[in-house]
Amino acid sequence: MDNPQLSAELTFCEQQQQCLSKIQTSVEGDTKKLQNPYPRGCLPWATWIIARLGGWSGYICQRPPGMPTLVHGLRQFESIFLGWKLALGGLVYTR
Repeated sequence: MDNPQLSAELTFCEQQQQCLSKIQTSVEGDTKKLQNPYPRGCLPWATWIIARLGGWSGYICQRPPGMPTLVHGLRQFESIFLGWKLALGGLVYTR
């Protein structure tokens, strides 16, 4: 999770990254220890947000998030992203 050289584009499209940016403020805490330490747009930045959505505490001194936490976070993000696209009017249903 700690390689900021990896781009979030490997996993998330630009719209998803915009959504992650909006979510970030709601999953960060008030203290420096509970703020995303990675630069926006890198894969660790996105993974940190997904892990928080999955229930990870966010403290770097604790164990890193495991696969169940990340899977839960991705499911949460999928739901949020769908609602975000609906709110923006960017989702079109076709049969």
